[in-house]
Amino acid sequence: MSDNTNNLQGANIGNFANEVNDNARQQANQHIHSATNQTLAQAATEIKALLNQLDQEYDNSTATGQAMITAKAIESIEKNATLKTRIINALAAGGTTALETAVDHPVVKPVVAMIKEFMDAK
Repeated sequence: MSDNTNNLQGANIGNFANEVNDNARQQANQHIHSATNQTLAQAATEIKALLNQLDQEYDNSTATGQAMITAKAIESIEKNATLKTRIINALAAGGTTALETAVDHPVVKPVVAMIKEFMDAK
Protein backbone atom coordinates (compact mmCIF):
# COMPACT_ATOMS: atom_id res chain seq x y z
CA MET A 1 0.00 0.00 0.00
CA SER A 2 1.42 3.38 -0.99
CA ASP A 3 0.94 6.61 0.92
CA ASN A 4 -0.24 9.56 -1.22
CA THR A 5 -0.86 13.11 -0.14
CA ASN A 6 -2.77 15.39 -2.49
CA ASN A 7 -3.42 19.03 -1.75
CA LEU A 8 -6.53 20.20 -3.57
CA GLN A 9 -6.90 23.42 -1.66
CA GLY A 10 -8.72 25.91 -3.89
CA ALA A 11 -9.85 23.25 -6.36
CA ASN A 12 -13.48 23.34 -7.40
CA ILE A 13 -13.72 19.64 -8.17
CA GLY A 14 -11.37 16.90 -7.11
CA ASN A 15 -11.86 13.57 -8.87
CA PHE A 16 -8.88 11.30 -9.31
CA ALA A 17 -7.40 8.11 -7.97
CA ASN A 18 -3.77 7.55 -7.18
CA GLU A 19 -4.43 3.84 -6.85
CA VAL A 20 -7.67 1.87 -7.06
CA ASN A 21 -7.51 -1.83 -6.14
CA ASP A 22 -9.96 -4.67 -5.65
CA ASN A 23 -13.52 -3.39 -5.26
CA ALA A 24 -12.54 0.14 -4.30
CA ARG A 25 -14.56 3.02 -5.62
CA GLN A 26 -13.72 6.56 -6.58
CA GLN A 27 -15.69 9.51 -5.23
CA ALA A 28 -15.90 13.08 -6.56
CA ASN A 29 -16.38 16.00 -4.23
CA GLN A 30 -17.41 19.45 -5.37
CA HIS A 31 -16.46 22.43 -3.27
CA ILE A 32 -18.26 25.68 -3.98
CA HIS A 33 -16.26 28.69 -2.92
CA SER A 34 -17.81 32.03 -2.13
CA ALA A 35 -14.85 33.92 -3.62
CA THR A 36 -16.51 33.91 -7.05
CA ASN A 37 -19.70 35.40 -5.65
CA GLN A 38 -17.73 37.94 -3.66
CA THR A 39 -15.70 38.99 -6.72
CA LEU A 40 -18.85 39.34 -8.78
CA ALA A 41 -20.67 41.30 -6.07
CA GLN A 42 -17.73 43.65 -5.56
CA ALA A 43 -17.37 44.35 -9.28
CA ALA A 44 -21.14 44.85 -9.62
CA THR A 45 -21.14 47.31 -6.72
CA GLU A 46 -18.30 49.32 -8.27
CA ILE A 47 -19.91 49.39 -11.73
CA LYS A 48 -23.27 50.39 -10.24
CA ALA A 49 -21.64 53.22 -8.25
CA LEU A 50 -19.87 54.46 -11.37
CA LEU A 51 -23.06 54.35 -13.45
CA ASN A 52 -25.05 56.09 -10.70
CA GLN A 53 -22.43 58.83 -10.58
CA LEU A 54 -22.68 59.28 -14.36
CA ASP A 55 -26.49 59.40 -14.06
CA GLN A 56 -25.99 62.71 -12.26
CA GLU A 57 -24.37 64.18 -15.37
CA TYR A 58 -26.32 62.46 -18.16
CA ASP A 59 -29.96 61.45 -18.63
CA ASN A 60 -30.10 57.65 -18.80
CA SER A 61 -33.62 57.72 -20.25
CA THR A 62 -32.41 59.07 -23.61
CA ALA A 63 -30.32 57.33 -26.24
CA THR A 64 -27.78 60.16 -26.21
CA GLY A 65 -27.51 60.08 -22.42
CA GLN A 66 -27.08 56.31 -22.43
CA ALA A 67 -24.37 56.56 -25.08
CA MET A 68 -22.53 59.19 -23.01
CA ILE A 69 -22.83 57.14 -19.82
CA THR A 70 -21.51 54.07 -21.63
CA ALA A 71 -18.58 55.99 -23.14
CA LYS A 72 -17.65 57.68 -19.87
CA ALA A 73 -17.98 54.42 -17.91
CA ILE A 74 -15.66 52.61 -20.33
CA GLU A 75 -13.23 55.51 -20.21
CA SER A 76 -13.19 55.41 -16.39
CA ILE A 77 -12.72 51.63 -16.34
CA GLU A 78 -9.87 51.80 -18.86
CA LYS A 79 -8.09 54.42 -16.73
CA ASN A 80 -8.41 52.35 -13.55
CA ALA A 81 -6.34 49.19 -14.06
CA THR A 82 -7.41 47.70 -10.72
CA LEU A 83 -11.10 48.15 -11.47
CA LYS A 84 -10.64 46.85 -15.02
CA THR A 85 -8.90 43.71 -13.74
CA ARG A 86 -11.52 43.17 -11.04
CA ILE A 87 -14.36 43.45 -13.58
CA ILE A 88 -12.64 41.14 -16.07
CA ASN A 89 -12.07 38.57 -13.31
CA ALA A 90 -15.71 38.84 -12.24
CA LEU A 91 -16.87 38.30 -15.81
CA ALA A 92 -14.58 35.32 -16.21
CA ALA A 93 -15.79 33.80 -12.95
CA GLY A 94 -19.48 34.63 -13.03
CA GLY A 95 -20.34 35.38 -16.63
CA THR A 96 -21.95 38.36 -18.32
CA THR A 97 -25.54 37.54 -17.41
CA ALA A 98 -24.73 37.34 -13.71
CA LEU A 99 -22.93 40.69 -13.80
CA GLU A 100 -25.68 42.37 -15.82
CA THR A 101 -28.32 41.08 -13.42
CA ALA A 102 -26.32 42.20 -10.38
CA VAL A 103 -25.85 45.74 -11.69
CA ASP A 104 -29.42 46.38 -12.92
CA HIS A 105 -28.87 49.63 -14.84
CA PRO A 106 -30.16 50.70 -18.28
CA VAL A 107 -26.68 50.83 -19.82
CA VAL A 108 -25.08 47.83 -18.16
CA LYS A 109 -25.35 45.61 -21.25
CA PRO A 110 -23.30 47.86 -23.55
CA VAL A 111 -20.77 48.47 -20.77
CA VAL A 112 -20.39 44.72 -20.17
CA ALA A 113 -20.12 44.12 -23.93
CA MET A 114 -17.24 46.59 -24.12
CA ILE A 115 -15.55 44.99 -21.12
CA LYS A 116 -15.85 41.60 -22.85
CA GLU A 117 -13.92 43.13 -25.74
CA PHE A 118 -11.11 43.90 -23.26
CA MET A 119 -11.10 40.20 -22.36
CA ASP A 120 -11.11 39.05 -25.99
CA ALA A 121 -8.25 41.41 -26.84
CA LYS A 122 -5.98 39.72 -24.26
